[in-house]
Amino acid sequence: MEDGRQRAWDAAGAAAAAQVEDGMRVGLGTGRAAAAGIRALGRRVADGLRCTGVPTSRASDALARELGIPLGRLRGPLDLAFDGADAVDPRGLVVKGAGGALVRERIVADAARRFLVLVDGPKIVRSLDEWGVLPLAVVPFAAGRVLEELADLGARRRPGRSDDGLVIVDADVPPGADWEAVAARAGGLAGVVDHGLFRVPLGDVLVGRPDGGCAPAG
Repeated sequence: MEDGRQRAWDAAGAAAAAQVEDGMRVGLGTGRAAAAGIRALGRRVADGLRCTGVPTSRASDALARELGIPLGRLRGPLDLAFDGADAVDPRGLVVKGAGGALVRERIVADAARRFLVLVDGPKIVRSLDEWGVLPLAVVPFAAGRVLEELADLGARRRPGRSDDGLVIVDADVPPGADWEAVAARAGGLAGVVDHGLFRVPLGDVLVGRPDGGCAPAG
């Protein structure tokens, strides 16, 4: 099962890397699907492609350096960015942040002219209720207060901190709730830097398959 999922992530990653053109500045996401994209991009760089990567985490930075991908700072727009996701629904709502890099991921996605989401079949859900968890990045000083304010959502603090020194809080979204409304409520609390809810065009969600194929979700 895990081998099949890895083949699917590799297929999505290769499809994303194939869209990188010479001279592009590319946002590099975090997680297993994004890592597959970084490895595929590394192979293209080894074959002579010129590009500059902007990683969203220390892990992605380390992998890109290992593969010889030139890296740069986030200055000016990016031509393309790719990243994984925890779940994608039929409306193009995406939950990210299981890996804790949600703030940098959103910054890089917003800076990109085109943002690709790399997933396999199990990440495509009928409703985000199947995932159920909204991650939040919180200033440490405010963490206790945020937990109190979101106690009705079972808010809980993850161990450790993000690469940016932020506390990651996970909140349970009740079945049938309006995810965007919950995200707006949580994001409006003092000390919450960002949440993990995105909206993307389904045509920019690349779904890899265990047989090595890949196609847009919509």
